[in-house]
This record gives sequence, structure tokens and C-alpha cells, in this order.
Amino acid sequence: MKNGIRSSRLVFLSLVIIALVLSTAIVVGLSLAGSYAMDEDAPAKSGDQVCVYYSLSFPGGAVFESNINGTALNFTLGSGAMISGFDKAIHGMVPGETKTVILTPDEAYGERNETLVKTIPLNEAIDLINSMDKENITISFIPGYPCPMIEYLPPEGKYVRYLFTNITEDSVTVDMNKPLVGKDLQFTITLDSIIKKTE
Repeated sequence: MKNGIRSSRLVFLSLVIIALVLSTAIVVGLSLAGSYAMDEDAPAKSGDQVCVYYSLSFPGGAVFESNINGTALNFTLGSGAMISGFDKAIHGMVPGETKTVILTPDEAYGERNETLVKTIPLNEAIDLINSMDKENITISFIPGYPCPMIEYLPPEGKYVRYLFTNITEDSVTVDMNKPLVGKDLQFTITLDSIIKKTE
């Protein structure tokens, strides 16, 4: 008899625990589901998840980068994931809106660092290239630059960029600035959708 009572109590306790777990899961699920909501009318603000299409060019020049026929760019507005001018341009936009902005270097990739530009002997430049693991080299053709840019991923895992210019029989100029620094950039941005963070 006592075993039967104990068994009934255990069953009851188990049911209570299961009910608590399920109710907690439902509340948490509702809380998470309510954290973000699609909104087609309210303007974008910090904390919103945004989905955008863009094209990039130098002011008055041809487009050299775009995702318009590809995958949309998704990020959290105000998170610091994008360059400041791009992020700022999307604030206040509503889904379906398109705008064109020209960003100065301080709003984009910053100013050039002339200490990263050096002239070295030609044989030293050749030795530098020969020392690189060829499997970790990427060659990029960037508009506005006189020569291809070499991107190299050394064993320590941080990309290094080299632009070789002014090549003579004796020397070469090596520029290690990142691409697009010191440049005004023109973005045409279309805000596709917003998933707004609820209060």
C-alpha cells in the first residue's frame, strides 16, 4: 500500500516537473519569437536586422562590386560589422527604398598610411614573393590601382597585402595599405527587409 502511494506521488511529481518544463519552454519560445518581428513600414534603426543589396563604384565611375544579382547582405544595424558610412546611410530607410551615397575615407576605409609605403631593392622584393606559400596567395585586380594586389595569408593567420609599383631594374615600391583606403566611394543601397528588435 505504501509502495502504491509512493509510486503515485512519484508519478504526480514527474507530471508536475514535465508541466513546468513545458511551460518554461513555451514562455522562452514566445519570448525569443517576440524579440524580433518583420516590419515593412517603420524606418531602420540600431539593433534591427537588415537585408540589403548594394553596388559600389568610385564617384562617377563604373560599378566594380555588387550583390544585386546575388545573395543579400544581412547584418545588425549599429553593430560595427560594416563601415560607418554604409551603416549610417541605412538608418532611417524603409524596405523598398533605394539611395545613393558618396562616402569620404573617414566614413569608409580610412586614410592612407604612408609609413606602409616603402621603396626596396628589386631582388629583395623577388625574395619576398618567393618566400610566400603559393597556395596562400590571392591576386586581386582593383579599379583605380595600377597593378594587381597580392593578398597573402602567412602561417600566423593575418592577411598581408602588397601592391608593387614603380618597378625598375634596381628597385620597387611596395604599398601595404588595405584596398580602397583614401578613396571616396559611391554606394547605391536598396533596403530589402527589416527584422526589427522589439522593446
